[in-house]
Amino acid sequence: MKPSFHCRRCQGSILIAALVCLLIIVAIIGSMLAAALTAGRQLRAERDLRQCELLLQAAADRAAHRLETERNYRGETWNVWADKIAGGGDGKVTIELSSDPQEKYQRLTIIAEYPAGCETSIRRSRIFHLPNKQTSAQE
Repeated sequence: MKPSFHCRRCQGSILIAALVCLLIIVAIIGSMLAAALTAGRQLRAERDLRQCELLLQAAADRAAHRLETERNYRGETWNVWADKIAGGGDGKVTIELSSDPQEKYQRLTIIAEYPAGCETSIRRSRIFHLPNKQTSAQE
């Protein structure tokens, strides 16, 4: 027996409905995957920002200690290797102390970069004004 024209039309409609459902499911999965990738990138960016801020704080503590213990401390470039940091990239911190004998304050500039040398690295800086030891001793 030959299938009737009505049954063939019904089968075609079912096939089209199935393809439309499959297309909707693929679109939903694609948008979920894109959202997961975006969330992962955002999480890594926030982790890197936090790590950069922690490097900046550690450098400020390091500079304060070195200023107390070393008379002629003028600054340094401090490389922190990836195996010492949670995250996976190297960190780089530049500490610079500049002073003018005529000024009352020394300027401590700290620049932290994490991960160092990357296209997507985060860089933060802080400037502190410290009493100049030479003018403080004269007063």
